[in-house]
Amino acid sequence: MESIEPQDLQGGVSEATADGKEPLWDEVAMFYADLVRQLGQIGRDDRPGRAMRATLLLRRAHALMKLARWDEARMAIDEALHDAKASEEGGTVAQAMLGAGVYAANVGDTARAERFMMEALERFHNSDDRPSLQGRGWSFLNLASLYGKTGRLDLAFVTFQKAREVLGGAENWAGVGATWEAQAQLRRALGDPERWREDLMEAIIFYDRDKMIEKANRLRTLIGRAAV
Repeated sequence: MESIEPQDLQGGVSEATADGKEPLWDEVAMFYADLVRQLGQIGRDDRPGRAMRATLLLRRAHALMKLARWDEARMAIDEALHDAKASEEGGTVAQAMLGAGVYAANVGDTARAERFMMEALERFHNSDDRPSLQGRGWSFLNLASLYGKTGRLDLAFVTFQKAREVLGGAENWAGVGATWEAQAQLRRALGDPERWREDLMEAIIFYDRDKMIEKANRLRTLIGRAAV
């Protein structure tokens, strides 16, 4: 199961550069590693500093998961969880929980992944600001993919729809596109090529809307190959 974004953990690593291309994830990982080093030693009682370090570590972990560098990603996630909890900042803790859930899902620990994601979802419900709405939507998205992977199909499709409603409400078009793409992956695994294509076309609409040109074109190529 490829990691479906905690969307760069709400605002750091974009899935598309200014020209619509996907980032060079090794460069992104190095960039955030450098920022963590620049922070230096953070005092035990420096809660804003701990929250900042946790966020940077989560963004580095996101890039490392894209590169399938799982050991390094786990270390970054573990450190981020430690700093997030020390910060006592609710949104940061929720992001760290979601990041840990995505990591666990990627390495096949579905039970642990679900626990982390449900914890993140509960925490994101503590506020209705835009970052919390986005976090809520990405939690639903990752849970839907997990439900599909573990055979809970009705729950998966209902949760994909919920993710689209929440992310659409937050005007997170990349997230809406990701829900359609993830649902398409499930359709294909179920042997439903017609609905798979329909879902991918929906994903393309929203990726284009968010100027994610490279990702949209990749999906167009997939549809074209399937039609041959």
